[in-house]
Amino acid sequence: MSAGPLVGYSSSGSEDEAEDEARTRPATGGCRRGQSPVPSQRFPVPDSVLNMFPSTEERPEDDSAKHGGRVRTFPHERGNWATHVYLPYEARDEFLELLDMLLPHAQTYVPQLVRMEAFHLSLSQSVVLRHHWILPFVQALKDRMASFHRLESQPKVA
Repeated sequence: MSAGPLVGYSSSGSEDEAEDEARTRPATGGCRRGQSPVPSQRFPVPDSVLNMFPSTEERPEDDSAKHGGRVRTFPHERGNWATHVYLPYEARDEFLELLDMLLPHAQTYVPQLVRMEAFHLSLSQSVVLRHHWILPFVQALKDRMASFHRLESQPKVA
């Protein structure tokens, strides 16, 4: 806060002194005579308000153990959504038996391999979408896929 005089008087009409007076006179903020000026000092923001939202510097913890062993291929950024297009796959007993047989052999080369709970066939790589792009993206995908016949797996009868 500046320690300027409350009232500045000019002894002459020179422009230099008028400029000095304007610099040292406290701003009235357009107040009328008899009203007190609005204080230029701001009140401190309470800690409860400051702690309501996490800092923009904080990044979510990337713990692959919490996500089925998946590893992020690009850094997280607030407002971005990792998106991919896929077809779900319902694993039959034959597939699961083959997986149980192959997994131990594969783990000798890549120890962090684990069996997933659900399976899918990826039709795209992961891409980043901003939040406001999600609905237009889904609609465009639906429009493009509408002309294709729906594929449904039929159980084989032996």
